[in-house]
Amino acid sequence: MSNREKQDSKIKDVVAGQQDDSVKIDQIAKIRGSFGPEDKSIYYPTIQKYVNEEVDLAEATHKLCDPIDKKISESRLDDVNFWDLWYSIIHSARRTTFHDTDKHVKVIDLVGAFKNHSIPGNEKYNYLYSSLTDFGMACREVLNDNPTASADEGSVSQIEIDAWANVNMFFARITLKDIQDLSLYAIWMMREALEEVKQDDERTTAAQKLDMSVPAAAMWIFGMGKALFHKEKDLTPSNSLEGNPARGGELWKGKGEFSKKRWALWKDRFAEIGKMKDVSERTSGLARDAVEVMERAETFELVTQDSDDEPEF
Repeated sequence: MSNREKQDSKIKDVVAGQQDDSVKIDQIAKIRGSFGPEDKSIYYPTIQKYVNEEVDLAEATHKLCDPIDKKISESRLDDVNFWDLWYSIIHSARRTTFHDTDKHVKVIDLVGAFKNHSIPGNEKYNYLYSSLTDFGMACREVLNDNPTASADEGSVSQIEIDAWANVNMFFARITLKDIQDLSLYAIWMMREALEEVKQDDERTTAAQKLDMSVPAAAMWIFGMGKALFHKEKDLTPSNSLEGNPARGGELWKGKGEFSKKRWALWKDRFAEIGKMKDVSERTSGLARDAVEVMERAETFELVTQDSDDEPEF
């Protein structure tokens, strides 16, 4: 039995258990070896107390930042484990369903509070907070935790798909709030889910591939809404040696860009998937919901063209 088969077998037992989904996500992350808090993390317990409303934002920020402030003041920056902090925060988002908007907002607010923190009497080092040291790299590493086909059944558990969607909701909201620009990830999720033509292979059907990728793509629509609709940017690199990370899949013939035309392709593809009978009902439902949110973003644009009052989307 391969290592992947052993993992899948253990995860089947976890999924069949009676625990809350958040606990199952914790256990599955351990089995998969996903990026998450260290076993004896000094950050994760505080973050969980905050998310569960046992401490408020100010107290949580103090508990997280005070030890870091002291190490910075003592010129012991190398002793600060920023990676564990970020993995603890991202995992907290992973185990929080995207339906629970309030809890996701709390996690976002914590990152924002960290970014705005000032070191008392040592303000010259505030850049370590304002730049979110190592946060971008931690987010990039977590992208490697995307669900992939199992060894025997072609797909993965719905809980793993949902956990990946939760992570992308976090990334989308971080981008929306201008905490860190992770918008390139939106293109990567859309390209995988909507711009590539899915084909059956030996292990996985085209429908299963959509089941694994569409929910994460939909989170960028739900998380950014009209901000994603308004985003217009040509990301084609000036140097061909840099590659083209925003390039399209085979269904997108345009530039590596955010544009209204690319948005329209995404919307059309979500609409197609929303009508498919062979994908899961959860996938088709999220696709239909994404179309609705996209139409609201477009309608909002038309309604506000002649109005100075901009309602919340």
